[in-house]
Amino acid sequence: MTHNPLPLPKTDPLISVQVSVYALDGQVREAVHCYLNALDSTGIDRDTGTMSTVVWGEAAVVWPALQSAYEAVAAKHKIMVNTSMSNAAPLPARAAGRR
Repeated sequence: MTHNPLPLPKTDPLISVQVSVYALDGQVREAVHCYLNALDSTGIDRDTGTMSTVVWGEAAVVWPALQSAYEAVAAKHKIMVNTSMSNAAPLPARAAGRR
């Protein structure tokens, strides 16, 4: 007999992720714009500041968008991407009503 455990219940389908892209090849502006353009092509919401970008939405949408943007920039630049993820951190003001 096969045991099929029930999936864990979702506590919050919305996540927010703060992302910072660092170009190790000296092409900072190009790498950041490549990453942001790739994010934009996914249709994900984002709020970009001077030091980082915050994206948010359903986890099932955010994860593929982050992967796609990483792959796009990594294909052209040597980079490091730092992320901080939360299912509880406040969303940006323009999205705060969604939580």
